[in-house]
Amino acid sequence: MSELSNRQMIVRTVFQIMTVKVLLKICFAKDVIPANFVFGDSLVDAGNNNYIASLSKANFVPNGIDFGGPTGRFTNGRTIVDIIGQELGLPGFTPPYLAPTARGPAVLQGINYASGGGGILNDTGNIFGGRINFDAQLDNFENTRQDIISTIGVSATLELLQSSLFSVTMGSNDFINNYFTPIVSAEEQKLVPPQVFVASMIARFKLQLTRLYSLGARKIIVVNVGPIGCIPYERDLNPTAGTSCASRPNQLAQLFNTELRNLIKELTTSLKGSIFVYADVYRIVDDMIQNYRAYGFDSGSFACCYIAGSFGGLIPCGPSSKVCLDRSKYIFWDPFHPSDAANVIIAKRLLDGDSNDVFPINIRQLANV
Repeated sequence: MSELSNRQMIVRTVFQIMTVKVLLKICFAKDVIPANFVFGDSLVDAGNNNYIASLSKANFVPNGIDFGGPTGRFTNGRTIVDIIGQELGLPGFTPPYLAPTARGPAVLQGINYASGGGGILNDTGNIFGGRINFDAQLDNFENTRQDIISTIGVSATLELLQSSLFSVTMGSNDFINNYFTPIVSAEEQKLVPPQVFVASMIARFKLQLTRLYSLGARKIIVVNVGPIGCIPYERDLNPTAGTSCASRPNQLAQLFNTELRNLIKELTTSLKGSIFVYADVYRIVDDMIQNYRAYGFDSGSFACCYIAGSFGGLIPCGPSSKVCLDRSKYIFWDPFHPSDAANVIIAKRLLDGDSNDVFPINIRQLANV
């Protein structure tokens, strides 16, 4: 037998042993979900955009300053899904789909498909060039699903997916980097009423979430759009609002969220065996902003990582940015994204909150169903 054949046999044997170890851990772990599959935008991107040609990247300092260095996460530390995974006892952080580490037995514990600039609609985020929108993320999940089937078979794969958590954090970019894109979208806003644009988002989202279900997902958390009119970027773009949030972006977010909540109820009723959970991040973040001092923050409107703007929202966070000394005192890390400290509060309310925060059950209850 050749040296190459021996090496291939050793590699195959090691892979099989690692796979069995992962499966045994899944079978015997108590109160731990077997896998976590993440879809979304820059709020939960763990580094997929590092591997594509895109203007939407975060793999440089000072991003990750409290994470040990930049990883491609658009914050100073962890994302909401990182924190939820830790709280639920998952080993390590769910790897990004395009990373070399997202191969072999690792896929049995979940993959992160999220991409900065991504949206529900396929033309969302065009200004960034490369990004992975929800349809393409679902294509990538379908590839992962086939890899899992090749490893453990169809029956075991379906059982794994039905017990796993799936989360979708989408929609913000469809407003910020599509309908409200400065200058570029001015004509679209004249021609397409907000209600029509939101209806197109909901119609597309329904097809996408139904496809996710058809691929085996059953426990699905859908995060609504937060108060985007309150992010430093929108505050600086709308100076006439003064110290208040920009009203129009928030109005459209609320319009979308109302329709989304109805969609979630409809899907749970129509798709047998599914549990769709509506995560009201708008309510949680709005409460944090309005009562920021009660939550221990010094600022509920200014970006910790900033260059220019009354709220530090005009230029994205980068190597030449100034950074606040105590990141735990700021809700916003940069012009668009929450800080690690804010993400901790959001994650814990989604994990253990009541039906005002997360409906019909919270994430911890969903994980144990």
